[in-house]
Amino acid sequence: MDTLILASKSPRRREILKILNIPYIVFSTNNEEKIKEENTRYIRSLIIAISKKKVWDVARYFSNGLILGVDTAVCFNRRVLEKPENAQQAMKFLKMLSGNKHQVLSGITIKSASEDISYSSCSVTEVHFTKISDREMSQYIEQGEWAGKAGGYAIQGKAAIFVEKIIGSFYNVMGLPVEELYRLLNRFEYFTSSDIYRPVKKV
Repeated sequence: MDTLILASKSPRRREILKILNIPYIVFSTNNEEKIKEENTRYIRSLIIAISKKKVWDVARYFSNGLILGVDTAVCFNRRVLEKPENAQQAMKFLKMLSGNKHQVLSGITIKSASEDISYSSCSVTEVHFTKISDREMSQYIEQGEWAGKAGGYAIQGKAAIFVEKIIGSFYNVMGLPVEELYRLLNRFEYFTSSDIYRPVKKV
């Protein structure tokens, strides 16, 4: 089995790979790219392009393995909600999302380090938030979970109580759509049945 090289330091993506029992190493060049607000109508192609750039930046350091690059964006009314710079901005984002629906999109690219072969796709999840009271917003912001999270929330954390429903992949909202990951890895014949169902090692 080829080594999977994760071109990201995201703890959420590492957590998902561990849940799936997929062995990996982390190698990131720290080249963070932001999507300019005026380009959000091209969001799908832009996040795929960023995922490709992450992969190509790492590929030059390896001669073997499969390199995984992912870029995730939270979009509301054609606006990209980045990671909040402070608690005030996190509160502003939460007020936007309260009682509304928004989209989470992930561009994902996997490239062979030894060959000029790569595959990319985009996963889209629609997230519906319930109406959030001012008290609930303040309590959430005070706990600091918003920090480092696109859109200012983590669906796998305390913000789960704000989610009325989702349409699409839950793991995409966390930052790594496992359905697309599995599909693209299979294009490289990465899995066998024994790989998928092998026991998870206890740590």
